[in-house]
Amino acid sequence: MISIFKRCVLFSPCTLTLLSVILLINNNQVSASSHPVSPDFRAMSTNSLVTPQWLIQNLNKVRVIDATYMPADAYAAEHIPGAAHYAFDSAYFKSEYIKFDLYPPEVFQKYVRLLGVNNNDQVVIYSRGPASGMMFASRAYWTFKVYGFTNVNLLDGGLDAWKAAGGSTNNKVVIPDLGNVDIRALNPDILANFEEIPFNHFAEKKVDYLDARVPAQFTGQDPLSSTYPGTKATGSHVTGAINFPIAEVIGPNGFLSQQEVDAKIAKLGLTAGNQVYVACNTGIQASVIFTALERSGIKAKLYNGSMTELAYRAPELVNASGN
Repeated sequence: MISIFKRCVLFSPCTLTLLSVILLINNNQVSASSHPVSPDFRAMSTNSLVTPQWLIQNLNKVRVIDATYMPADAYAAEHIPGAAHYAFDSAYFKSEYIKFDLYPPEVFQKYVRLLGVNNNDQVVIYSRGPASGMMFASRAYWTFKVYGFTNVNLLDGGLDAWKAAGGSTNNKVVIPDLGNVDIRALNPDILANFEEIPFNHFAEKKVDYLDARVPAQFTGQDPLSSTYPGTKATGSHVTGAINFPIAEVIGPNGFLSQQEVDAKIAKLGLTAGNQVYVACNTGIQASVIFTALERSGIKAKLYNGSMTELAYRAPELVNASGN
């Protein structure tokens, strides 16, 4: 496996682009007394975002990773100087029911070491494209955290925001020195698997299940069969799910302010003490919601299998439609 990764890194500029981690800062904070989300949630608030201006000033102090997934040649054409390419097709594998499945920690460790990540690095991740550049970056951010690497942040607004702030780019191939990062066991506090989620029993099991797909998919206006041909599911979402699409937390320049997101979360009716799960189609959009919830102080688990797994493994659970 390590030799495969080396070939990807050394001979394919599009495949090697991993971006690095940044220090944890808490900005955009409001007092607990004025916070629309319960103080029980607020105590866990973590802001993962850094601004382009901050990164411009600290570029030489952090490990930058470009997590662009589409288009395939985007990284090779242009990236932040020194950014390594985090290639989704190398960082994950497709299993029977999961499109972006997680490797054992020792395998992922080999990959991120090839990206030059060290134990003491501050890693800052960015991407470009959908959701103001935050969709694939958020997935990479969650992945680092699920493997136990916590000194990681996101560049708010992605590459477009970086360039708008006067940040430079180039197309120089980046081949980092081998890193020494130690990857730990998968963190069950932010990762959920199919077996643990009490489908059809959310209320009695004290669960809030957020579905980050677009409303048309959630309600069934866009039939599930159009995304998952051959599924035997009769509905468009699982019973008890709450639709919370990424458009609720993302604006034209990146994440909406924490105050705006807090207000939207407050309207969801989440219950303090409940276990919150986030899901979508493949776990990508759910990572954006995970990041927004984290900033607002709500601890959540991302269901990596999401609808891709449910549609074929347990279609009988996809038994509700409409709002």
